[in-house]
Amino acid sequence: MPQRISPGSEIPRAFIDLLREFDSAMLVTQRGNELRSRPMLIVDCTDEGSLWFVTSVDSGKLEEMTEHPQVNVSLQDTSRFASISGTVRVTRDRKKIDEVWKPEYGVWFEEGRDDPELVLVEVVPLYAEYWDRSGAEGVKVALAEIKSRITGEKLDDDQGMHEKLRFASDADSED
Repeated sequence: MPQRISPGSEIPRAFIDLLREFDSAMLVTQRGNELRSRPMLIVDCTDEGSLWFVTSVDSGKLEEMTEHPQVNVSLQDTSRFASISGTVRVTRDRKKIDEVWKPEYGVWFEEGRDDPELVLVEVVPLYAEYWDRSGAEGVKVALAEIKSRITGEKLDDDQGMHEKLRFASDADSED
C-alpha cells in the first residue's frame, strides 16, 4: 500500500535524494490514444518532489500537455529506478528561470534565459514508485540472487529498497 503524503508533510528523504541523483529523465505525454516519450534534462528537483524541465514554447509536447496535463516521468540507471505520475504546470516565471538557468541551456535558446521561446515545465507528483538497489541495498540484492540460485527458490521481485508514495492534494485533504 502506498505511503500517503499529505500537503505540508515531509517527503521521504530517500526519495528526494534518489531523484537528485538523476540529471535526465523520460517525460511521457499523451497525444490522442498514443503515449509519447522523450528525454528531458532535469533542471531542478524540489523538496516537495516536483521535477522541473526547460523546453520551447513551440514544442509539440506543450500541445500534448495542454490537452492531457497528466504525465509520467521515468528515471533509470543501473541500480536506481523511479516512476512519477503527475500533473504539469507550464510557466515563464522570471525568478524561477533565473534560479535554474545554466549557460549550457543556450544551445537550445539563442537568446539565452531571455529567449521568448523558453518556458519551464513543472511536474507535480501525484503518485511515485521507486527502487534503490545501490550501495548496501545492492549487496543485499546480490546475496539474495546467490541464495536463490543455490536453493532454487524464486527471488522476490522487491529486492532492495522499494517504496510507493501517493501525494494528496489540498482538495483531497478537505474530504
